[in-house]
Amino acid sequence: MQNDFKHIALSIRPRLISLCRSFFDRQKLAFDADDAVQETLLRLWQMRDRLDDYQSPEALAVRIAKNVCIDMLKQAGNRHDALDETLCALADTQSDHQAIVHDAERIVGYAMEKLTGTQRRMLIMRSEGMTLKEIAAACSVTPDSAKTMICAARKQLMQTLNMRRKKK
Repeated sequence: MQNDFKHIALSIRPRLISLCRSFFDRQKLAFDADDAVQETLLRLWQMRDRLDDYQSPEALAVRIAKNVCIDMLKQAGNRHDALDETLCALADTQSDHQAIVHDAERIVGYAMEKLTGTQRRMLIMRSEGMTLKEIAAACSVTPDSAKTMICAARKQLMQTLNMRRKKK
C-alpha cells in the first residue's frame, strides 16, 4: 500500500505543483503552492486505504488540491483584511505606527522562539531567498527534507500566531 501510494504521489506531484502555482502566482503567494501540495498529499495519504474506491486517484488529488488552495486563499485574505483594518485604525500617528511595528516584531519573535533552531534557521534562509538546494546543503539534508521541514515550520509558526490571536 505504501509503495502504491508513493507511486501515485510521485506521478501526480508535478501536476499538483503546476495547479497550485496557478492559484498562488496570481496572488503573489507562490511559496504557499508548495504548502498546498504538501497538504494535498497529506490528505491523500490519510485516505490511502480508500483510494481503490476512486476511479482516478489523480482526479481526487486535483479536487483536493483545488479545495486546499481555495481554503488557503480565503485564510490569507481574512488575515490580510483583519490586519489591514487593524493597521488603518491604529496608524493615525507615527507613534501608533511604531507601536504596531514593535508589537508585530515582538509577536513574530515569540512565535519564532517556539520553533527549533533548525526550523528557525531554515525559515530565515528561505526568507532571504536561498533555494531549497542551498538550504539543504547548509543544513546537511536532502532538498526534499528541507522542503518538508520548512513547510512544517511554517505551519507551526502559523499555529502559534493563530493561538496568540485567539487568546486575545
